[in-house]
Amino acid sequence: MKLVKIKDVILNKISGEWGEEADESNSTPVIRTANFRNNGKVDFDNLVFRNIPTHKINAKRLIDGDVIIEKSGGSPTQPVGRVVFFANSFGKTFLCNNFTSILRPDKELVFPEFLFYVLFYNHKMGKTLRFQNKTTGIINLQLDKYLESEIPLPSLAEQIQIATVLSKAEDLIAKRKEGIELLDEFVKSTFLEMFGDPVRNEKGWDKKTLKSFGQIITGNTPPRGDLENYSDNFIEWIKTDNIISSETYISKASEYLSEKGLKKARTVTVGALLVACIAGSVESIGRSAIADRTVSFNQQINAIQPSNEVNSLFLYWLFKISKYYIQNQATKGMKKILTKGIFEKIIMIKPPTKLQNQFAEIANKVEVLKAKYQKSLEELENLYGSLSQRAFRGEL
Repeated sequence: MKLVKIKDVILNKISGEWGEEADESNSTPVIRTANFRNNGKVDFDNLVFRNIPTHKINAKRLIDGDVIIEKSGGSPTQPVGRVVFFANSFGKTFLCNNFTSILRPDKELVFPEFLFYVLFYNHKMGKTLRFQNKTTGIINLQLDKYLESEIPLPSLAEQIQIATVLSKAEDLIAKRKEGIELLDEFVKSTFLEMFGDPVRNEKGWDKKTLKSFGQIITGNTPPRGDLENYSDNFIEWIKTDNIISSETYISKASEYLSEKGLKKARTVTVGALLVACIAGSVESIGRSAIADRTVSFNQQINAIQPSNEVNSLFLYWLFKISKYYIQNQATKGMKKILTKGIFEKIIMIKPPTKLQNQFAEIANKVEVLKAKYQKSLEELENLYGSLSQRAFRGEL
């Protein structure tokens, strides 16, 4: 497979345009990096509308098959150089903003979707990192230098085959993700049908403070100065990044405490609900997940070790559906905090245990199915990664 410079397979590099703020009625929709989805698609919701001169619109409007590349505004956690593929099925005029550029493929040399997949893969594999620089706190992509770098270029027929295979794999991944979301929606609707809105409490359930749901425990950090407090595999030390909004159970920890460290730590056992209670933004407050094993955890987490009257799955969904109510209890300063004192005084509905258990039976059956879907999704994503690597090594 031959290698070519990116610049040699594009007709134009067109800088984005910003224009002046305007309302939607008589202006042009502009795609920003905020409209870049992680899967390389354009999110056409929440577009901005700008007044832009007609001659610039004519020169810079997007056409089907364009690749939009992010050239400014990256961060250490989100390197610049993301790309999205523009496929306009609306028959409308769109521009992209000044933090982006349009790469217009030369269709006689490169299949547009193939160019997108190569550049998408490049960014995912960190190949844009060496073309980044930082000015006045903003990370930029040295686009001209990046366009001098080489990409593989098989025949057009092979390019089309590769793009088709990767597109089909993406479709399967999207459908599996949609299936997982629908399962969650089913459990949520079941909860609301059985218990009503937990904040409005239309069904008049008893309301109790969280302290009456079980033992409230705030995590801690054994002294870092003593390295013997930490180990490679004795007991997991859970942090807020192990509490993932889309996951019912905590993920595997990256750090472990030693037997010595455990004596200075706090732990919970199977069935405990771990809740993020200290965060930089209010959106991160109230995220929760269930412990399916004994773990230790840090001080950014408050845990509820439920009493025999409280079902863990019911409690998890109660928190998930009451997210905004819980967030509103946090302190209003720069750092959002739910102290143990505030946390244990939060008032929540507490229906009869028998009804909680009936809901949990349904939720648990869905969890089993969701786990199968999740495993299938991981296999599909691994397959997609493998296909990408093989494709761009000329092995597909």
